[in-house]
Amino acid sequence: MMSQLAALLGRFALFWAIWWLLTDGRSDGLVFGACCAVVAALVPSLITDLQDGPPGRPGPRALLPTVLRGLLLLPFFLWQSLHGGIDVALRALTPRLPLAPTVFDYRLRLPPGPAPVMLASLVSLMPGTLATVSGPRLRVHVLDSTMQHQDELELLEALVAWVFGLVLQAPQAAAPNLWRQGPEPGA
Repeated sequence: MMSQLAALLGRFALFWAIWWLLTDGRSDGLVFGACCAVVAALVPSLITDLQDGPPGRPGPRALLPTVLRGLLLLPFFLWQSLHGGIDVALRALTPRLPLAPTVFDYRLRLPPGPAPVMLASLVSLMPGTLATVSGPRLRVHVLDSTMQHQDELELLEALVAWVFGLVLQAPQAAAPNLWRQGPEPGA
């Protein structure tokens, strides 16, 4: 117990000293630096000391592999962002390209929890899209209703499932297809 406390205090002192050096010893950032140093000192203990979570959900021990798998998602996200950014720029600069915004529902295969929220966040970060989780569906706004977005969403959903170590389920609500195009909310 004493050795764990000494290690914790040593990590805190090290991280706070690094903060102090990086801020040139400015007094206006020392309290914030102390808070950051506390969090940084506690992270190794949290990763190694906590038990696994309930079956089917990643526990705290799975946090580090989940974060590492999440980092592997970065090249896919950067490529999709570049592709989407070019598409949005071309639509803004070339008036003859179609601009037909719509909102549609995508039936989620991810179980409820943080994974659908991450999926919605990743979709929303891509240019020209906005998504929210609404029960067993993802409500997605896109700039061009003539394009098929299903394959990209299915791939991104599978990648998010892989990051969280989850198995995709059948969509929760039975529907003849995964897509239902409709008017803008409130229209």
